[in-house]
This record gives sequence, C-alpha cells and structure tokens, in this order.
Amino acid sequence: MINFIPLTFFGLIAIVGISFFLHGFANRQKIFAFFRELAGTLDGEAGRDNVASYPWLKGHIDGRDVRIFFHTSENHTVSVLNLVTQMKTTTPLRFVLLQKDGFRKPKPDQLQKLEDEVGPIVPFEGLPFDVRSPEGAGIQPVLSDPDFRQALKELEGYNQVLFWDGQVIVSRQFAGVPETEPKRVLALLDTLSRLIRPAEAEATVGAR
Repeated sequence: MINFIPLTFFGLIAIVGISFFLHGFANRQKIFAFFRELAGTLDGEAGRDNVASYPWLKGHIDGRDVRIFFHTSENHTVSVLNLVTQMKTTTPLRFVLLQKDGFRKPKPDQLQKLEDEVGPIVPFEGLPFDVRSPEGAGIQPVLSDPDFRQALKELEGYNQVLFWDGQVIVSRQFAGVPETEPKRVLALLDTLSRLIRPAEAEATVGAR
C-alpha cells in the first residue's frame, strides 16, 4: 500500500503530461496547416525545425518580405510563448513602442541596458505605448500621423512594436490557434502595411 500511492500519483502525472503533449502537438499541426495555406497566398513557404516544434512562415505581400514565427521569452519566473510578425520597411527611423500595461517592466538594473539599446523615452501623449527612440523628437511627426495612429490602435494588444534596421516587428503573448487563422494573419499584415507607410513617407520628406 505504501508503494501503491506514489506509483498511482506518478502514473496520473504521466497521463496528464501525455495529454498536454498530445494537445499541444495537435495545435501545432493546425498552425502548420494554416501557415502552409498562407504560404500559397504569400508566395512563400512554411516550415518547422522538427515535428514537435512550432512552425514558421516566410512570404511576401505588397512587395515586402514577411516572416512569422514563435519565440519564447522569460517573464520574471516563467517562460512566455510569443507570436512574432516581421515585415520589411524602407524607413531609416528607429523607435520602439512598449505596451504600457502589458509589457513586462524591466528591473532597475536592466533599465539602463534598455535605454542603451533603444534610446530614452520620447514624451508623447495619447498612445497606449511608451515610446523609446534614439531619434528623439524626430519621430513625433510619425506618431502624430492619423493613419499611423489608426493602424497602431489596432495593435493595442501587442506587447511591443519595433521599427529598427529596415524591419517592423510586432509581438504578443500567444493566445491560441485562432490567432494563426489565415484571415486574421492577413488582416494583421494589412495593418502593418498601413502602419509602415506614414513612417516611410515621413522619412522621405525629411530627406529632402
């Protein structure tokens, strides 16, 4: 009887663990099927590093390279799975928008590292994001653009929006398979295209 209880307990844990694995595997299969469908629409390809890993997608839309993938980050004491979408842009402007309520605030010893990497806070009212940039006030015309603000409003659920080195990258904590449905992914890519255009236009004006 003494040995029976631990064996039963560990047996139940094994069953639960297997169920979680099978459920996660089934979800990854659904995502991979969605990405393969999208690959045809975006003239790209879908793949994964191994049969148990989350898939990735590469493609093109409106003449822009697109990449979608999953990334695990550390949120204090737990690992968080993030869905990341990346799109090519020609703007040289560099800035990052960090969600005021959802983004994990850096610890005091990491705050200086954040400032060194992406620049100081740029004061700007009316956005659900904190703005950081080495460009300073130079990005305020973009932040004020009505089209940019409308597109950004559609990204309020994202932890961060990054314009850097010819890419716009948005990420959010993965909430489930429906996020990867083709119609939702295409809607996000349309939002990113509308977000990018004002930044590119402003950079062109500034270069004259």
